Amino acid sequence: MEIFESPIYKDDIGRRTFLEIPFDARERFCKPKGTIYVSGTINGTPYRSKLLSRGGGKFLMVLDKALQKSLGFEGQTMNAHVTMSSEELEPAGKKREEPVAVSSGMDVLAAIKTRQSIRKFASRPVGDDMVTTILCCGMYAPTAKNKHPCHFIVIRNKQLLAELASQNSQAAMLESAAGAIVICGDKNIEGMKEFLYADCAAATQNILLGIHGLGLGGVWCGVALNSDWRKRMIAALELPAKLEPVAVIAFGWPEEEKELRDRWEPEKIHYDKW
Repeated sequence: MEIFESPIYKDDIGRRTFLEIPFDARERFCKPKGTIYVSGTINGTPYRSKLLSRGGGKFLMVLDKALQKSLGFEGQTMNAHVTMSSEELEPAGKKREEPVAVSSGMDVLAAIKTRQSIRKFASRPVGDDMVTTILCCGMYAPTAKNKHPCHFIVIRNKQLLAELASQNSQAAMLESAAGAIVICGDKNIEGMKEFLYADCAAATQNILLGIHGLGLGGVWCGVALNSDWRKRMIAALELPAKLEPVAVIAFGWPEEEKELRDRWEPEKIHYDKW
């Protein structure tokens, strides 16, 4: 790990914010070619990024808006205390082995039309293979600019589920659920909040459909931005500053049946203009 002091500043036209790297990163990190990915902290705030070469052994790192905000950077040059390590990537051409998924016989269109929010669960446990399949569904959701900022916190601890349930009446079903998945967005990877929330919402919907397709029940619990529940959740899960909890999904074997409602509303369809 490299530890150094370096200035943070905007470029001449004020479009991008940089951190100067005071050493030859290729030589120091033993990366003779290719992109250099790094991670560490800036003034105690964690980050993950890549370095830009300016030639002659000089490198810069671009700071996105979310990281700038976390650091309190307002456009004026500021000095920063930096820790930095290089990140090893998968060797070129090597494919990570995906876990074997549990199959579902439900048609995707049927799953979309018949999925319901389930808030009552049986005490029967849900197998790890099913949970892994559900998580895989979330990871296959569309993502802006192919950044994949989503992280998934799986909660199976009954005491923690009960604690989160007691702190939010709208999430009371967590106490009886077999588990919960907290979908978080990494602000260091996706700096635009609109895209961060959209990516997490897409992953949430995929997870809900995966849950339903496996015969389980699930419900989406929203996480209000400035709520006490969000603050307590961050503390309980020990989430780093870069992770934004966006949604919580309670899941388990359903212990209720709901009547399907007609949701077709043609009056809300508009062609070419309002």
